[in-house]
Amino acid sequence: MNLEKFADRNRKFIAKMQSWPESKKKIVLWTIVGVLAIIMIFFWINGVVKSFSKISQNINIEMPKIDTSNMPSVPSLDIQQTTTPTNK
Repeated sequence: MNLEKFADRNRKFIAKMQSWPESKKKIVLWTIVGVLAIIMIFFWINGVVKSFSKISQNINIEMPKIDTSNMPSVPSLDIQQTTTPTNK
């Protein structure tokens, strides 16, 4: 019984919508499209985040180790030790 009332209400609403001007119909159409697009984007972003988290768990990146024991020492660049030229 409730399903028949629901179907009858929908038929009446659709008949009422058919009498609306074209501009109002377009507004309703694009509003529905926009809401559905936002919902789809939400689920798409959620899926991308899950995929990236699975990928990042599977990848182990190790930085190469460089032996710096044989490298020469770098001279100090302390500014206070340098002399400033003077004009005479």
